[in-house]
Amino acid sequence: MRPTLHKHEFQVFVITKGDVLRFFVIEIIIGTVTYSLAMKLVHNVVLASAGGWAWTEGMKRLGLKELFGK
Repeated sequence: MRPTLHKHEFQVFVITKGDVLRFFVIEIIIGTVTYSLAMKLVHNVVLASAGGWAWTEGMKRLGLKELFGK
């Protein structure tokens, strides 16, 4: 027998223009640039993908987010 849920919740997620721009700049532009640089250095798609991801995550954790806000 399933337990009955008595609490109904309605959640609203607000995505601002700044959030979208921040995602675009950090994830897409910087990720593409770091992938391209890694590809020129190692000439291997797998290693370049891992390098692009690692650099992008590293930049976010080192405080690049504060540069673009939030």
